[in-house]
Amino acid sequence: MDFESNKKLIETAIRASKMSRRELLGGLGATAGAAALTTGLFTPSIVRAAGEKVRVGLGLNYGPFNQPWRRGCWQIAKVVTEAGGELVTVRGEPSKDSEQASALALLDRDINVLILGIYSQESETAFIVDEAKKRGIKTVGFAVTAKESPSVIEDTWGTGMAMGYQVFNSLGRTGTIAQTAESRGFYTPFDMEGDMLALMTSYEPRMKMLEFISGSTSTDDQISKGRENMLALLQANPEPGSLSALVSWWWPLTIGAGQALVQNGRTDVKLFNHYFSDQLLGEMASGNIPVEFSTDCQYHAMGAKVAELAMALGRGEEVANNVYQAPITKIVQAEAAKALDEVKAMDEAAIAYLADFGG
Repeated sequence: MDFESNKKLIETAIRASKMSRRELLGGLGATAGAAALTTGLFTPSIVRAAGEKVRVGLGLNYGPFNQPWRRGCWQIAKVVTEAGGELVTVRGEPSKDSEQASALALLDRDINVLILGIYSQESETAFIVDEAKKRGIKTVGFAVTAKESPSVIEDTWGTGMAMGYQVFNSLGRTGTIAQTAESRGFYTPFDMEGDMLALMTSYEPRMKMLEFISGSTSTDDQISKGRENMLALLQANPEPGSLSALVSWWWPLTIGAGQALVQNGRTDVKLFNHYFSDQLLGEMASGNIPVEFSTDCQYHAMGAKVAELAMALGRGEEVANNVYQAPITKIVQAEAAKALDEVKAMDEAAIAYLADFGG
């Protein structure tokens, strides 16, 4: 991964206050989207809309912990705007009820295309899609599939498998592991990734998977919840070697768990994480908490592709109802500092750009 060139590219773009989509996805390395380009799924193809602007509706329902989601919304906003469209937003909070309410409100905002996601599954938004169709509004799924619509999602099963093999190799395919994520049913990809890891573990005769540990929801203090859960897990497994690893599918829970490990002086438990944030990568790079490995979903690449699909639909082009999967990013502890520089630059750009949209 060419992190240094990535950092210089982003810094230059931020100073110029104009970062094009081609610069972002064409210039960044594996952590920021080059893999997406090599797959052919995320190749830029947008031309400016002719005549009346395409109006694209998007609910900004991310919260302070949802930094990857915010990066995706940033790219949606940039791609739509740079393609000559107009982004129409409604601000909400990270929950299914809020994002569905935002989507319904957007139907009344004279939009041509509605972007649905990221918590509500296809069955939960089918009624919104049906209502949109009655009004001549096209729909796109962002991190979820949507009824009779194109969508861009995480490679959830692939992420679970990548994590599984990393954990197994690190532990020599022996030992007891536990896993945590937000409450089951809250964010389905976490459930899928956890199920994939549990299935893989069941085929390892010298390994054991403990009962899933629920980590609350994005509207709670999840760092504290992660610390509380790990303290309880250590109390239940006090002997060195009785617990080999914790896999945390959500970064605030990882930080809390790491704090508990340090607090108890437990160096025998390895920690694995999913999803990048500035805070997580900072803790990982400094060694303050023992995160050995992390995967990430490239939400910025997902957002760019979602916006591309939305603009094509809004211009009346024929768009197949395909489901596109974003590539997986993987780093070890030694790569965290360089990944941090890249993510911090993207987050700064996202916050600045989305300010004009209520973000």
